[in-house]
Amino acid sequence: MSEIGAACLRCHEHMSDHLTRTTLDNGLRIVTEHMSSSRTASLGVWVAVGSRDETPQRSGASHFLEHLLFKGTEDRSARDVAEAIDGVGGDMNAFTAREHTAFYTRVPASARRMATDVLFDVLRRPALRESDVDAERMVINEELVAAYDTPDDVVHIALYEELFDGHSLGREVLGDPDTIDAMRSTHIADFHATWYQPANLVISAAGDVDHDEIVEMANGHFGDLSFGDAPTRLPVSEMEEKVVVTELPVEQIHVALGWRCLGHGDPRRYALAMANQILGGSPSSRLFQSIREDQALAYTVFSQTSGYADTGSASIYAATSAQRGSELLAALQLEMERFVGDGITPHELQLARTGLEGSVILGLEDSGSRMSRMATSEAMRRNIVPIDEFLERLAAVTVEDVNKVIVDVFGTPSITSLVGSTEALAPLS
Repeated sequence: MSEIGAACLRCHEHMSDHLTRTTLDNGLRIVTEHMSSSRTASLGVWVAVGSRDETPQRSGASHFLEHLLFKGTEDRSARDVAEAIDGVGGDMNAFTAREHTAFYTRVPASARRMATDVLFDVLRRPALRESDVDAERMVINEELVAAYDTPDDVVHIALYEELFDGHSLGREVLGDPDTIDAMRSTHIADFHATWYQPANLVISAAGDVDHDEIVEMANGHFGDLSFGDAPTRLPVSEMEEKVVVTELPVEQIHVALGWRCLGHGDPRRYALAMANQILGGSPSSRLFQSIREDQALAYTVFSQTSGYADTGSASIYAATSAQRGSELLAALQLEMERFVGDGITPHELQLARTGLEGSVILGLEDSGSRMSRMATSEAMRRNIVPIDEFLERLAAVTVEDVNKVIVDVFGTPSITSLVGSTEALAPLS
């Protein structure tokens, strides 16, 4: 460990032969995994703040800030940032979620120090010019127009609004036109100053990376910050079963069914992952085989889950021709009744287990996947489960575990979201 690194540490922990975590005196966490065979470096900064943590008046602030960080810093223009990464063949991007915002880059290992400096600079010293705010406002409004013009987006937006009715988890991550139009550089600067503090920051890196080098650079960019405050998150209220109908002049009927489910720290999440894989997480899943292959009711059908600090969401989605909307909805409801009532078979569990294991192992080949996995785990749970332990937990899941979580999640009240033309929706509403 370097002298500089030793001077700024509060905690330095070797979690495995290749995975190391350091916490600076101000609380900033740094996790890295050295991959000896890799010739790339993937670096990310995860901010444990998202759309859930916005006030109604500032809805969309997290996503707006995500855009603005790529517009440059005090010393770098947007072109400087783009050319620095593009010039070495790398990529740099970001995304906003309900409980975190992520910024990341992947470059050849020879450019890792430069890329780290650029990434840290845009996070620490964004320019946040009013002219850039005005320009990005137009870009974000175009995103909103595109989202509300896309039926599979609309059906999920409406689903979330009802699934978490009256709660910030139910608001669209992009914000809405009124809040975006009202956003000013001072509002976004205040949001950045309040939340982009060590209490909410995780730096993650994987590939041909040097832990001490990243710690030294992190201390140089962020070491003068104080710990800051983590957001206080209000619990969700009880939910009632409901059907929400959105009229849109489209050719198909789009259907999404949603349930509340487990928080991301719930130990039952491994069983839920198996349940989701069996239900609609792969081409061999029940929904795909029944709705698409056997009944030819839809081209696309799938299920998905998301976990938050204290709750979560599970949903299924499919779309079909306007004439077959009632048939599709009835078929989905019948599959869910069977799923909850009959449970799963040992064969389904084994297939789901090996499928999930395989996808995890394949993901280990990529430094970006490893970086993202570490960052998400550390930001959300302050804990990184080693791959071997993760696979052991999957292996320990039983048929009984999965059947119980199916009842606990899919046996509860649900929201049905429907999108289609007025004529097509009439038989369903």
